[in-house]
Order: sequence, then structure tokens, then C-alpha cells
Amino acid sequence: MKGEKDTTSLSLGRETAFAMGAKFLLALVGFAGVVVFARVLGVDGVGKYYFLLAIAKLTVQVPGGFSNAIKKRVSEVDVDPGEYFGFGVLTVAVYTVVLLGAAVVGHPFLREQIGPFAFALGAVGIVGSLGLFSLSNRLYAGIGNPGASFWADSVRSVFTLAFQVAFLLMGMRVLGLMYGLVLATLVTAAGVVVAANVRPRLPTRDTAASVWEFARWSVPNSLTQNLYMRLDVLILGVVVGKSAVGLYEPALRLTVPAGFIAISISDSLTVKASGLTSIDEGVGDDLMNSLSYTALFAIPILFGALAMPEALMGIVFGADYAAGATALVLLAVFQLFNTYRMPFDNVVDGMDRPDIRFRVSLFTLAINAPLAVFLGLEYGLIGVVVATIVAEAARTVTYLVVAYRLFDRVMLPRTLLEQLVSGLLMFGVVYAVNDAIAIDGPFVLAAVVGVGGVVYFAALVALSSHFRLTVRSVLRDLGLGDVVGV
Repeated sequence: MKGEKDTTSLSLGRETAFAMGAKFLLALVGFAGVVVFARVLGVDGVGKYYFLLAIAKLTVQVPGGFSNAIKKRVSEVDVDPGEYFGFGVLTVAVYTVVLLGAAVVGHPFLREQIGPFAFALGAVGIVGSLGLFSLSNRLYAGIGNPGASFWADSVRSVFTLAFQVAFLLMGMRVLGLMYGLVLATLVTAAGVVVAANVRPRLPTRDTAASVWEFARWSVPNSLTQNLYMRLDVLILGVVVGKSAVGLYEPALRLTVPAGFIAISISDSLTVKASGLTSIDEGVGDDLMNSLSYTALFAIPILFGALAMPEALMGIVFGADYAAGATALVLLAVFQLFNTYRMPFDNVVDGMDRPDIRFRVSLFTLAINAPLAVFLGLEYGLIGVVVATIVAEAARTVTYLVVAYRLFDRVMLPRTLLEQLVSGLLMFGVVYAVNDAIAIDGPFVLAAVVGVGGVVYFAALVALSSHFRLTVRSVLRDLGLGDVVGV
């Protein structure tokens, strides 16, 4: 088929490294956006925007679940993607129209939380545009371009920030952020459709049945996972207040790089696992290799946040945000567990076992939801984040048990211990520097962060022969081996 590649022979190292560059750009642009929003809108304005965005992103998980199913099907060997694409377009269109009708009917009952109808319309626009982008980009990944699909998302984030800043300059504030996101997402979705070079066709009954066989699990998976990931924001917005969301989101943004490797490898791992499973080959080795480095950035971010949380929050976002220092440390703990469980999700999806992922997600949500409400009412922002850490740790342990039953192996690679030791060494240095000098500006802060990064990776290179070998292998996959002399 046009544009398709052999998904069974994807190089996880090359695709991950390719996607990593996109994730760095995505995080940089997203981080710049949050800094701008924080300084222009203040804590309450930031909280309102991300509360509405959380509602929209939860709602879009229904068509998103179908898009995940479509990615799975088109990644299988000898599949024509045209009909699957057509099925996805119909799904997104029908869902958006139904949601618009529901917004018109339901807005009077939700006005207190959402605001004027323009905000409800903006939320529907976000759902429709994200649904279309998710479909086109997952199709693009599924036909053999997982690394490039991350770059599409990065381009979307650049357009989003540009349009949002333009609307802010026009005085549109929170509503401008919503409309800027919609416009940028539609423009990028059109570009991905062109790049995929797959023409949508009317689906047959067999195609619809094939999608539904996977979607009956991937849709609830998407809903439960996104509800779980956005539950903090939703509970904080309703139970504690929008100002708590305004502290939570900037703190979360500082920890986003923790998931760079896990997220970058996700599509590649799912696609490769799908291809291998479709020809009855094992994926245990690929899972173990992925777990070896999925927390590579999460560990130094945790120890860095622990060493100087007030400086990070106060200098980056402003003095008003220093109150989120404890939340920053706790969110970094959450990210360590969160990044480690991601490859398990990807592999069971690729193995055509989305039922496993759903059951684990439902179990995690059942722990998180009541605990977050209880601790949120009692302890506010900190209580909600602690509940999330407990739930995520439970999910990670559950996946380790599941993986042992599937592969008869304990999925805890030695490299994880080597990274933890390197992180502890980094913490000692950064804590000492923070204690010795006054970190009172962005340039001093950046220098201290840089020192921490150098110490961490230098220690890891010295401690881990596996890390040295992996770096050489990835450089060769990227065609840079001769350039750097490895």
C-alpha cells in the first residue's frame, strides 16, 4: 500500500530518537505557552483554561479510542488503510455533531462551572478538531511512521502557541486560547492527511467489525486513562477551586520531560508489537529493552525537583507560584511511576489484548477517584496528588505481575538501579550548590540545572556499560556513528 512500511522491522532506537527531538520541541513550546499564560492570565485564568481543556480532552477520548483501534488495524501486515480511515472520519463527524447538540441542551445546567456558551462552543470545537487530528496522526503512525507522527504533533504545538498568542494580543484571554487551539489543530490535521497519502473510503461491514473488535476495549481504555490523568484537575476545579488548578498545571509542566522517552517510544513499540504478534513472534525482549530507559529522564527530574522546588516554581512562573513547590516534588514522584508503566500499555495493545489494559486502568481509577476526593477535601492540592501517586504505584506493581505471567520474567532491568544511583549523586551535587549560592534568577537556575544534568549523565556513562552500548547503537541507527567516532 502507498506510504506503508514493514512494521515488524522497525528500529525502536531509531524511531525513539527521531521522536525524541519532536518531544523536546513539543515540551519547549508547551512550556513557553504555560509561562506566557501564567504571567498574562494569572493563577485563576490559567486554572479556568486548563479546567475546560481537561473536560474537552476527556470528551474526545471516545473518537480517540476508535482512532487507537484504527492505528492497531492498519499496523498489521497486508492491510489496506483506506476503509479504516473512512470509518474514522465518519466516527469523528457523527460524534462532534451529537456533542454539539448535547452542549446546546446541557449548557444551562453547567453554566456555573463552564461560563458563557462561547466557552461550551470552544470546548466542542476542541473535541472535533482533536478528534480529527488524532485520527489522521494515528493512521500516519500505524502505516509505519511513528517517529514522524510525533513531529506532526510538535508542528501543531508551534501553530497552537502562535495562534493563541495572537488571540491574547487581541484581548480574547481564555476564550482566545481555546479558539487558537482549534484553529491550529485543524490546520495540522490537514497537513497530516496529505502526508499519510491515504484516501478515505466507505468502510465495509467487515472493516467496521474489525475496528469494533478492538475499539470495544480501546474506547473504555481511552476514557478511563484520560479520566485518570485529568482527574486531579477535575477534582481540584470542583472541590478545591480553580486557583489550585492554576498551581497544579505549571508544576505538572515542569515534570513533562520525565515522559519524553516513554512517550517517544510508545507508538513505535505498539506498532512493532502489533506486527510481531500478527506473525506469532514474541515481544518480551522489546518490552525489557524499552523499560531499560523509559525512566531515564524521570529520575533526574525527581531528584532535581527535590533539591530546589521553590526556586524552580518561583523563578520560572513568578513568586505567586512558589506555593506549588510541594506539588512539584509529588508530581515528579508520580511521573516516575507513570513513565515506567507506559511501555506495558503499549505492548498489551500491540498484542491485541486491550482488555488487559482496560482492567488495569479501571482498577487504578477505582483506587484514585475516591481517595482523591477524600484527601482533596481534607488536604487540598497536596492530598489530590498523593492519591494519584498511590494509584499509579498500584498500577505499576499490577503490570509487573501481569508481565511476569505473560513473559515469565521480572521486568526490572539493572539499568533502572544504575539510573537511580546516578540520580542520587546528582541530587547531592545540586542540593549542595543550592545551599551554597543564591539561585535568584533564570540564568543561575539554568546553570544549576545544567550542572545537575552533566553529573547525572556522566555518572551513568561511568556506571552502565549497557547505557554506553545503547548510545552507540542509537547513533549508528541514526547514521551518526562515523561522525562521532563510534
